[in-house]
Amino acid sequence: MAVIFYILLITACNKKFDEPPIGADPEIEVNMTIQELKSRYAGVGIFQSIPDDKVISGIVTADDRSGNFYKQIVIQDETGGIPILLDGNSVYTSYPIGRRVFIKLKGMMLGDYGGTIQIGLDSSRSDDGRYLNLGRIPQAQFDQFIVKGSYANKVTPKIVKPSDFTKKINDPLLSMLVQVNNAEFRETDLAKNYADTTLAQSAINFTVRTCDNQSIILRNSSYARFAGIKVAEGNGPLVGISSIFNGTVQMNIRDTFDVQFKGTRCSGQVPVAVTKTIAEVLKYTSGDSTIPAGVWIEGVVVSDTKNEAAGNYRLQDATAGIQIRFASGNYPTAALGDKLKVYIGGFKLSTFNGGLQISGAETSTNTGTGTVAPRTATIANIISNMRAWESTLVTIKDVTISGSGTNYIIKDATGEISSFVRATAGITMPTAATGITGYVAVFQPADGAASPQLTLRTQADITGGTSGPPVLSALFDFAGVTTSSGTTDPTALPEISGLSFSSFKAVGVGANSSAGTRFSFTSWALGATNGSDVFTGAMDLNKYYEVIITPISGSKLDLNKLSFTLQRSATGVRQVAIRSGVDNFVTNLPASISPDNATLSVVATNIFQITDAATTAQDGCTISFGEAFKTLTTPVTLRFYGFNAEAAAGTFSIDNVKIDLVVQ
Repeated sequence: MAVIFYILLITACNKKFDEPPIGADPEIEVNMTIQELKSRYAGVGIFQSIPDDKVISGIVTADDRSGNFYKQIVIQDETGGIPILLDGNSVYTSYPIGRRVFIKLKGMMLGDYGGTIQIGLDSSRSDDGRYLNLGRIPQAQFDQFIVKGSYANKVTPKIVKPSDFTKKINDPLLSMLVQVNNAEFRETDLAKNYADTTLAQSAINFTVRTCDNQSIILRNSSYARFAGIKVAEGNGPLVGISSIFNGTVQMNIRDTFDVQFKGTRCSGQVPVAVTKTIAEVLKYTSGDSTIPAGVWIEGVVVSDTKNEAAGNYRLQDATAGIQIRFASGNYPTAALGDKLKVYIGGFKLSTFNGGLQISGAETSTNTGTGTVAPRTATIANIISNMRAWESTLVTIKDVTISGSGTNYIIKDATGEISSFVRATAGITMPTAATGITGYVAVFQPADGAASPQLTLRTQADITGGTSGPPVLSALFDFAGVTTSSGTTDPTALPEISGLSFSSFKAVGVGANSSAGTRFSFTSWALGATNGSDVFTGAMDLNKYYEVIITPISGSKLDLNKLSFTLQRSATGVRQVAIRSGVDNFVTNLPASISPDNATLSVVATNIFQITDAATTAQDGCTISFGEAFKTLTTPVTLRFYGFNAEAAAGTFSIDNVKIDLVVQ
């Protein structure tokens, strides 16, 4: 009996009472709620260490299993939720949804990402020094800060409306598991997948709306395993983790089980995929012009991207033509002659500068190639049928052509029509032609009536053309410029018979280019501040780049057009103007952006302006010379003035300066 008692005593002494059974909650005192912790956080970007022995506990409401949450879990208690940043993969195997965890906060750090409060370790600056980033907990230290608890705990989503969010950093709804009822994707998004499987975009934002006309952003990672699944077409509850990013409230789903859109949509529609003819679609111009959900069109591309605005495509089928303006980042890879199928459900027919279009399309697929035979028409016919023939091909016979640069007038025996030829088109317009083909476009100035234009695609659209002297191009590519080559470009000069060119030189600025193979100097006139489009500076007439073109005796020079690549450093110039010696450098030459470039604009008095965030090479700056630059027999000087820089060390860079001209 004594031996048995002794064995029982030894066994009892060896039992580890401080280790709970697997899957049970440990006996740890929780002395802080999640919302109490978040209330300590003073404001965006004010990271702070946690020095005291505090413990929070919560149930995991989101993990990295689907890939829509990256190296983190989100936990929630009765008061709020908060993400925990973890430097490990497949953390769901240790911290799956439904598991209770205990977080030992001492030594950790509170921070935020775009306004969403998070927990991690330490912090570091972004490469450009502008942002603080919260560090993740190394995998070797998971157990030091996180104690595992019980499994299969349930968290019921809190039912909310988008208007319930305050957008304040300590809003208790942020990082909670929430549910928005009567929600649905927009009709324009019903042909899309949840994210971009090509990874061209790391994540995709959707605007999800409710039947009471509220909306919230749903953000999906393109690395999520459900990225290639088509979005749900119906209506119902949307569940996910709420957050805020730079003032925008958004949700992230854990997987597609969070999207229970199985009911009838707010409109009462049940979307059915159908391909309509373009003529059928054009009928929606009456009424509210909204195209029903599920509608596609298919046509042959009759435009060329080199002579169209970025993202614009003209499609023609056997019934009619239409202009499709695709949303940025969703441009198709279709070329002239390709067949393209485009989802247009939920979009509206609208006009832009007089032209009928469908704007914002995002989903398309190439379906092969096709041909469209242009109708032969007189200019009078085109004017009479402007709307009916818009975005369709026509051929005009026996025409004369006048104009220069980008603007031309085409005439036949019945009338005249204008044509706009972009610098990127590579089209040389003759003075006459036996035939000219293009599609009918409509343009309406702000203070005038709509009128048709003819838009060409390639040089092949002109047959039997006759012309005067050819248009030549002088290109300055600065290939010989180095950071020690001084203020004069050492690159070999263009060679055109009848002309001589000076080298580009920099005047009144830095001693050497700040970069090789382009003309890039510092010390420009100041007047800009970071992040603002309010300028206080002005052009300094003593700081410029200069080139001189001289007609050799007996030659006459016509200057048609100038284009160049513009670049700045992060504190470089925001504005640029070009002047000439023809009027003793008094007036800025006519400026435009071609092709379109959202980073560049032309502001009052023909000044090029570049956005503050842009620091890469930007194409599109174009100068059109007028009649004052025809039949020149004396040297002409061109000067490039950069001004309103943010700092003296900021740069103004030009490259690929191309001057189109005619020598007679």
